[in-house]
Amino acid sequence: MDNFLQEFKVLHKCANPVCSTEFRRLRDGKLFHFQPKPVGKAQQQKTRLTGKTRAVRSVERYWLCDDCSAYVTLTFDQERGMITVPLPGTGSKNTARAVTSV
Repeated sequence: MDNFLQEFKVLHKCANPVCSTEFRRLRDGKLFHFQPKPVGKAQQQKTRLTGKTRAVRSVERYWLCDDCSAYVTLTFDQERGMITVPLPGTGSKNTARAVTSV
């Protein structure tokens, strides 16, 4: 259970750094799944049931609330990591902002 909760630690609030909306339900907003780096040979573990080695998938999840997802989206920048960027046609003058993960 601890691993399950730890996996969703980023979802405590909206990923937009200027928004403080708390995460309540998946249906309220937009969920993003991101695999930060390719899985290498060093990132493998044995499964409990079969004892076979399998690749470990490192997945980060981010959530934008309904209000923010109407005018920004998330994208990955090689230098800054996950950032918010305005959606085309929304008229938003906000610049891209880095998303801070917990």
